[in-house]
Parts: sequence; C-alpha cells; structure tokens
Amino acid sequence: MNNSFFKENIKPALVLLCICLAATLALAATHAVTQPLIDQNAIKAANEARALVLPAGDDYKAVSTGELIEGVDECSIAGNGAGMTVTSHAKGFGGDVKIMVGIDAKGEITGVTVTEHAETPGLGTKDMTEEYLSQYKGVKEAPAAHINDDANIDAITGATITANAIYGGVHLALEQYAEVSK
Repeated sequence: MNNSFFKENIKPALVLLCICLAATLALAATHAVTQPLIDQNAIKAANEARALVLPAGDDYKAVSTGELIEGVDECSIAGNGAGMTVTSHAKGFGGDVKIMVGIDAKGEITGVTVTEHAETPGLGTKDMTEEYLSQYKGVKEAPAAHINDDANIDAITGATITANAIYGGVHLALEQYAEVSK
C-alpha cells in the first residue's frame, strides 16, 4: 500500500515539479539571451524616431525621471544644443497613443511621430500619416484642452479621439520643454 501511495501521488508530483523547473530554467535562459537584443532594438528604434523628429540633434542625454511631468515617458536633450525630443502618451480610442515630438532650441516643433498605438486601422491611423502630423511643425503652443478648440490644428472627421490624443501628447511635450527650459 505504501508503494502504491508513492506511485499514485508522490511520483507524479515530483515529475511535474521537474518539468516546471526545466521550463522555468529554459525561459530564464531565453530571457537572458534575448533581453539584450530587445533593449538594443528599442534603443535603435528610439534613435531612429529622434532622427525623424529632430534631424539636427545628436548625442542625446536623458532628463532624469524626477524632472518629467505626468504623461511624459522620456525626454532627451540633444548634446549639440539643437533642442530636445519628448516621448509622451495620451488616451486614444484603443488605448494610449505614444508619440515622440522634436522641439528645437527656439521652442518650435520640428516633427511628430507616433511610436506606439492600438487605434483602429484605416480610421484612427489616418491621424498618424506624415501629411497629418506635419501640421504641427513650427507650432510653439497647444493651449486648448481639446483639438477642436484650437483653430490652428485640424482634426480628421471620424478620428477625433485619436487626433485629440496626439494633440494632448504634443501639449504635454511642449509643457515638458517649458519645464526643462526654465
């Protein structure tokens, strides 16, 4: 009876424990190998976005997290004094819309790009085209609470929630620029 108890209860539990340990070790090893590559790709993507929104900038230095306003994920100042890039997020239709904004040393937007989103393809993504985002170039302020209240920036009909998320992200980026420039 003792041998039967071991075979029916203890042995399967030990086998399952060994399988779980092996799977955990395999996942940990995979993570250790892939994480540096993931980090490298994230840095490469961020640098490509920086080059897109602030072409004159180089040798970026990150602003410390304690100096970031709420809604701003990252802020980097160009080492050559060309300006800064700010990554911010605001609530869109499908979740947060994350954007990167380039702002030159005079406080004018040099470019905007969407870096992450879950908006509706074909509708909300219309607000993410270069043609649409180019209207922000040269802008020094986004003072309105909603995109429809700013006569200088157009929203795309049917995609106002996404347009307002981008506008809100630009507003946050300009606030962060003002905070850092004090």
